[in-house]
Amino acid sequence: MDKYDYMILDIIQTYKQEQQAHIRLAVLERNFWKRIEADTDLSVGQARIGERITNLYLDGMLQNKNGYTLTKKGREQLALAPWKQNELA
Repeated sequence: MDKYDYMILDIIQTYKQEQQAHIRLAVLERNFWKRIEADTDLSVGQARIGERITNLYLDGMLQNKNGYTLTKKGREQLALAPWKQNELA
């Protein structure tokens, strides 16, 4: 996992806390692109958000039930993220 995978987990968790609902794929993608638009280290090809979401799902980090939410494993992984919250904002 790299910082962009953790960013996806953070977007899902933040949305859940603020909206009290699961995040839809379109909203997740839009929030991801907004966060990385100023990131010159990442090209569009490297972002591969669909592949990242799929891998996180297959790794048991998130689930999709009328929108995405973190699993217990995903929340634990996010708590161990090697970055600070304010770096991604």
